[in-house]
Amino acid sequence: MSDILEKILFLQGVDIFSNLTVDELRMIAGITEREDYSDNEYLFRQGDPGNYAYIMVSGKVELFFENAGRELQPFMTVGEGACFGEMALLDGEPRSAGARTLTESVISKISRNDFIQTITRHPAIALGIIAQLSYRLRITNTKTNTLTNFVESFRDLYRESSQILGDDK
Repeated sequence: MSDILEKILFLQGVDIFSNLTVDELRMIAGITEREDYSDNEYLFRQGDPGNYAYIMVSGKVELFFENAGRELQPFMTVGEGACFGEMALLDGEPRSAGARTLTESVISKISRNDFIQTITRHPAIALGIIAQLSYRLRITNTKTNTLTNFVESFRDLYRESSQILGDDK
């Protein structure tokens, strides 16, 4: 099986590319670069330039925030098929979080420059990716709303219990 065909088949399973046609996936496959990483290798730190998006081929990567003392605050672990750092493809802003490998990993990278050139020539690719990012944002909004309602319920419970117990806080 050809390398490009293997890449296309793999990319079909990556959520951010799920709305793309086979021809569009072929174009994306053509701009990916595969790299091997050791365990505990930093891909980028919070605040670094956002030049690449990453797609996990194998292994595990931890995404983290850094506090003022540069201590790591892990918030997610990603594995095969996950795409992260994709905001960099669209906005080129500094990284909002950091990433490091937890195991030996194989990762495909897409440079922002290659991506911008590709979507300039083929804007339907951008529309497919934007649709998927919008879907992710809707899911995040739903989860945030659920969490907000949950927190409000606890606040109400706290107020009611304070009144019952005669606590004036």
